[in-house]
Amino acid sequence: MCFVLRKALPYCEWSQMKRAWRDLREFLSALEHRGDLVTVDEVVDWEYQAVALTKQSSDLDGPALRFARMRDSDFACVSGLFGSSRRVALALGHEYDYLLRNFGELEQQMLEPEVSSAAAPCQEVVVTGDDVDVSRLPLLRHFELDGGRYLTAGLQVAHDPQTGVANVSIHRQLPVDRNHLTVFAPLGRHLRTIIERWHEKGQEAPIAVVIGADPVTQIASQARAPYGVDEFSIAGGMRGEPLELTTCRTVDVRVPAHAEIILEGLVEIGRLESDGPFGEYPGTYSEAKPTPVMRVTAITHRRGALYQNTLTGTPMTENHWMMQPSATAFAYREARRVTPEIRSVHVTPGGTTRHHVVVSLKKRHPADARNVMLALLASGLGAKLVTVVDDDIDPYDLQQVEWAVNTRVQPDKDVVIVPNLYSPTLDPSAPAARTSAKMGIDATAPMGDERRMYEAPKVLGMENWLLSDVLARHDWSMPDLDGYLLPDGGRA
Repeated sequence: MCFVLRKALPYCEWSQMKRAWRDLREFLSALEHRGDLVTVDEVVDWEYQAVALTKQSSDLDGPALRFARMRDSDFACVSGLFGSSRRVALALGHEYDYLLRNFGELEQQMLEPEVSSAAAPCQEVVVTGDDVDVSRLPLLRHFELDGGRYLTAGLQVAHDPQTGVANVSIHRQLPVDRNHLTVFAPLGRHLRTIIERWHEKGQEAPIAVVIGADPVTQIASQARAPYGVDEFSIAGGMRGEPLELTTCRTVDVRVPAHAEIILEGLVEIGRLESDGPFGEYPGTYSEAKPTPVMRVTAITHRRGALYQNTLTGTPMTENHWMMQPSATAFAYREARRVTPEIRSVHVTPGGTTRHHVVVSLKKRHPADARNVMLALLASGLGAKLVTVVDDDIDPYDLQQVEWAVNTRVQPDKDVVIVPNLYSPTLDPSAPAARTSAKMGIDATAPMGDERRMYEAPKVLGMENWLLSDVLARHDWSMPDLDGYLLPDGGRA
């Protein structure tokens, strides 16, 4: 099997996009028009094959994939939707670089959702009772040691029993049987808190799993909002219009009316089932752990519904592209609590867009760098390493960052190691659950006159004598490196 990758149009040609994507289908049509979606018509296997193709496309910065025919399922499958930063950018109508620097402002422009009584597309087909069977969905097997076939792109929606406010998040789910799925929501996560609050009232927790929501709502679910903030309202603000919701058929939960598939259910009291291993976002396996279980009471979907899969694993995957803007906004907010002189923040790909943060700042006090690093290490982001550099260093240029570490750091006084901190991450090196030692590096130069010795040497007159003018006069162009011969006859 093979497919052709067609080059997507540059961002400047996206100017005719609508303010809000109505649903996933409209977004896919736009991707197809731009040559950024490939439909595979051959039968594709849910066991590894679909994920293998998705992973290869992700590594190539290739297109999203639509598998029209999946083995053992009547549903088509979309995978790798956000496997490129350009598709995250298209979804939100801003260049990805803008999102990294301004996602925090976008999160604040909230519009409350509107609940509609009209017939919802996501309920065109309703399956209940003994007919409920999650194995009808083309759940994919991702990695060699996984505990089974996982649902990875579902948005879990639950309402706080005290306030009624919705929480929207993404957690993996493993089928237990035809009508039961795990809900891998670790202790301390907002969804787990809501589940526990329902159980403390002696009631099963109503929950819905949304598969194939519009692209903005999917990205908004990754916002690192405080508990009690409705991510559907964040999605509305990012969309520029309120999100249309409908009420589920068998549980009192509101879900996006134009989603592809909805799983309705209740999280059972006291029941835990093993979930794992699974190849998670750090690029390693998470261990099997006892996990709450959802009993599926209904499956509703659109006619011709599309199942959606999300790839995670070794960075960068669509999971990381989706997380990076919100993680960057969170880190920027936390750093700004210490000093207003934060220039830029980079939550790095090598740190799985969560565990390594590089902060550039204008130092006003000798302790600024240390205060910022400790604040971020103690925050809920999950950072394991924080590197602080001066404002003459671009935190997105890791060569500059490494140069600053090499020339401005003495490890015995500029490296801080803090043991035994809370760490909400899936780190296989952690000595105990959700616990980790953490490290900060002060790669800033001293203040005052001494700083001059730490600055990069400058060549004066660079703006007066331009090499480009000289090369143009000599008709020079870059050699073809593919055919460039080395002196010994080898090729570059």
